Amino acid sequence: MDAKRFTTRAANLFRKKPRLLAYLTLPRGLDVFYDLKIHLPHLHVKMVFDVGANTGQSAKKYVGKFPGAKIHSFEPVQKTFLEFQKNLLAYPNVQGHRLALSSAKGSGTMVLEGSPDMFSLVGTSSRAQPGASTPLEEVPLETLDGFCRDHQVDRINYLKIDTEGNDFAVLQGATDLLAQHRIDVVEVEAGMNSRNTRHVPLEIFSKFFDEKNYFLFGIYEQTPEFLTRQPHLRRTNCVFISDQVIAANPGT
Repeated sequence: MDAKRFTTRAANLFRKKPRLLAYLTLPRGLDVFYDLKIHLPHLHVKMVFDVGANTGQSAKKYVGKFPGAKIHSFEPVQKTFLEFQKNLLAYPNVQGHRLALSSAKGSGTMVLEGSPDMFSLVGTSSRAQPGASTPLEEVPLETLDGFCRDHQVDRINYLKIDTEGNDFAVLQGATDLLAQHRIDVVEVEAGMNSRNTRHVPLEIFSKFFDEKNYFLFGIYEQTPEFLTRQPHLRRTNCVFISDQVIAANPGT
C-alpha cells in the first residue's frame, strides 16, 4: 500500500476512533520518500544522482517526488540509453549521461544478458562473467568524484545506485565526496545472504559507511530468494545518511 492510500485509510479510521490513532503514521521502511519527509524534514533535495538509470523509471519518480531538483541519470548501454532519452525528453531538469560510474576512469565491458535492468559490468558479480556467445558492449567509465569535479557539482542530496553488483565500486569512486559529507543520502542495493553472489553484502556496505560516519536510515524493497522460491531475503535497497544530515534533523 502506498503512502497516499495508507494516509487516506488512516484518516477515515481516525474519524471513527480519534483517541486510538492520534499518533498514527506509515510504518518505517515502506516508502522511502515518505520516511525522508517525516524523519528528515530539514533535508532539501535539489540534486539527485540516478546511477543505473535503465529506461528512466527512477528518474520519472524523482521528478514527481523532488519538484525542482536537478537529476543526473547514468545509463551506459547505448540502446537502453536511447530509450531513456526518449522517455525523459519532456523533463528539462533531467540530464542523461551515457556513462558507467565505477572506481576508476577508463573503459569497461557490459554483459548484455537477460533484461536491460539486469545488465552488469564484467567482473562485478558471478553472473557477469561472459560466455563465448554472450553479447557484450564496451562502455566509458567515470568516477563520481571526477564527474562532480568536471561538472561543478558541489553536493548530491540523494544518490541512488542500482548497478547489479557494481554498487560498491561506484562508492569507491566517491572517496572525496563521502569523506567531506557532500553526499547526504545514499541508496544501494545490498545482498542479504551469503549465497547471493550477484549483490554486495549488506555487511560490507555497513562497515564502509560506518567508517565514514554514515548510518543506516532504512531498508526498503525486501526481496526474498525468488530464484529458488525460498522465503529468506535475497536483496534489499538500503539507505544511509550522513552524520551532518542526522545533526540537522534532531528529535525526529
